[in-house]
Amino acid sequence: MERSVVRKGKGGKLVKVTVVSEGGRIAAVSITGDFFAHPEEGLEQVERELIGAAISEVRGTVESATGGVTLVGLKSEDIIEMVEECLE
Repeated sequence: MERSVVRKGKGGKLVKVTVVSEGGRIAAVSITGDFFAHPEEGLEQVERELIGAAISEVRGTVESATGGVTLVGLKSEDIIEMVEECLE
């Protein structure tokens, strides 16, 4: 099942999260919007690490993956909430 959530994050920028789930786990995820991540590939790492995660693992996975990533206009909490919403 594929679901998307679009809204302004707590950082003030527009964010779109799309999650494809199979069997209660994330099969694919895309996080896009008008925010910035440094290093740029940091967000791709977050997406890669989320693949295979269940809803109960989303918070820990995102917090771990964003540890070395600076997000501008987006907070890791935004990603967590939006991914979890897609999985509900």
